[in-house]
Amino acid sequence: MDELRRFVDQDAFARHVGIEMLSYGEGRATARLDVKAHHLNSAGCLHGGAVFALADAAFSAAANSHGALALSIDANISYFEAVTGGSLIAEAREAAGNAKLATYLIEVRDAGGRLIAHFRGTVYRKRATIGDALKS
Repeated sequence: MDELRRFVDQDAFARHVGIEMLSYGEGRATARLDVKAHHLNSAGCLHGGAVFALADAAFSAAANSHGALALSIDANISYFEAVTGGSLIAEAREAAGNAKLATYLIEVRDAGGRLIAHFRGTVYRKRATIGDALKS
């Protein structure tokens, strides 16, 4: 778990945009984003890229929780509600997987539990480990 913690903490982009990883392990992860003014688009709503980044960070932590370096080969998102403030929580879970491929489903909800977006992503599990990625 120490190696996974170091791997998750190494995500400079997630840290830069303000994503906080709350929990992760065994094909699952939960992350939070507190919406700030710099996350808003020209219409005053949370930028879709910020929602995607939150879901993607949870996806990455869940997918790499098994120790093999897992890289996204496909990801899509559907947005259901506009957000102008507050906090969002992304919960990722492994839906299916084998030695090479795995698919994850991520729900993004606001603090009241309202479904904001649904993200689905597939990873390719490399021969390399997350430990190998930490060495580079």
